[in-house]
Order: sequence, then structure tokens, then C-alpha cells
Amino acid sequence: MSSEDAVPVPVGDDRDVGAAWNISGSKEAQGCVHPIRVLVEGGAYKANPDKPLLKLHLGDPAHFGNLPASPVALHALSEVALQGASNGYVPTIGLEEARRSVAKKFSYGHNITAEDVVITSGCSHAIDLVFTACCDHGDNILVPRPGFPLYITNSACRDVESRFYNLLPERSWQVDVEQMESLIDSKTKLIVLNNPSNPCGSVYSKQHLLEIADVARRHHLPILADEVYGDVVGLTFIILC
Repeated sequence: MSSEDAVPVPVGDDRDVGAAWNISGSKEAQGCVHPIRVLVEGGAYKANPDKPLLKLHLGDPAHFGNLPASPVALHALSEVALQGASNGYVPTIGLEEARRSVAKKFSYGHNITAEDVVITSGCSHAIDLVFTACCDHGDNILVPRPGFPLYITNSACRDVESRFYNLLPERSWQVDVEQMESLIDSKTKLIVLNNPSNPCGSVYSKQHLLEIADVARRHHLPILADEVYGDVVGLTFIILC
């Protein structure tokens, strides 16, 4: 084809596109507000220089030098890294060996297999995946109050209402089961249960968990069981599954 046959490519039109860039965030992005980040990173407070500062905003014991990784685990990880055989992409749901190990740990007499397990990039990613899978615009979820604010942030991004069930300080921060059940309607998609509780630190008994599970069973609602602190409580801990 000669240059005379070439079709000119339009580089613009007569629309008034403005004199400057004006790229705004989406409504979904603007709705994703983490209240703790706003407080801590926004400089909304100033520490008293005459008093020691107790940082209660970060639920990560390892960040402050506690719960160091086992030398056995560190050695195994370093060996795998040096071998260079695991540097590529892995299946989206995680390596089968890892999923088998998780299934074995959490079976507790049930027939949980690798096919029932999805490996995520931390608990926050797992929460995000569950909300995406279960909730549509206009639905609602039940979340604890007081509770971890990430549940509210993730639901607000999706135009999903957070309905708050109360944790009762006079009962060692147990769930007000009757009040929680009163929040359920046809748009309720799941119950978020955080045990051990962040920030309250309560650890629920088997009987209390059965009461909550009974509400979910009668209303045919799944439970998102956030049990990320289950291995660090130092007490007898009952896993919901």
C-alpha cells in the first residue's frame, strides 16, 4: 500500500476536553475509607510528649517483635528460595500441597480436602473475596460492634450495608444473639463473626458459638468466621467449623 492510499488517523475532534487533566476516583474508590487509617495517617491527633504512647491501632504482634517465626520454618523457606524452583506463577487458588496442609489442619473429623481450600494473601484478601462472592449492591451483612473496621470499609465499597450487632461488655463481650437475629431480613447475605474478638479480646465458648450457629442455620446464612488470632490466645480455642 502506497502512502497515497493510507487512511489518516484522527488525533482529536472539536469537543472541549479541557485545558488540564481531570481524572477523578470512582465512587467505589471514594467509598473505601478505613477509619483507623484516617485517624493514624491523617495526623488527627498529637502524642503527649510527657507520656509513653501505647499503639492500639495495629493488630500485628510480630510488628512489635513478638511471636518470632520458628527457626524450622525460616530454614525451610530459605531452602525453597535458594532452590529457585518456585519463583513462577502458582494456581490462582494456591498450591495443592499448601491447600492439602490447610485442609488437614482444619478438618477436625470433617471430610475437608484441598478442593475446599483457597489460599489468599492474608485475612484481608480472604474477607474481600467472600464479600465479592456473596454480596450484591443493596444487600446487607451483620458485623460486630465494637469490631474490626475493615468489614465496614469492604462493604461500603460495594454499596453493601453493614448492620451492627452488639457485643456486651457485662457478658465478657459476648454477642447479643437476640439483637443480632433481629437485624436479619431478606437482603442479609452473611454474618461476620470475629473470634477471638478484635478489639475486645473475648474468646467465645462452645455453647455461645452453638447459639450463633443456630441463628445462622435457621436463617440459612453463611458465617464469615474471622479467627485470625485463634492460635495466639493461649487458651482453649474452639474453631467454629
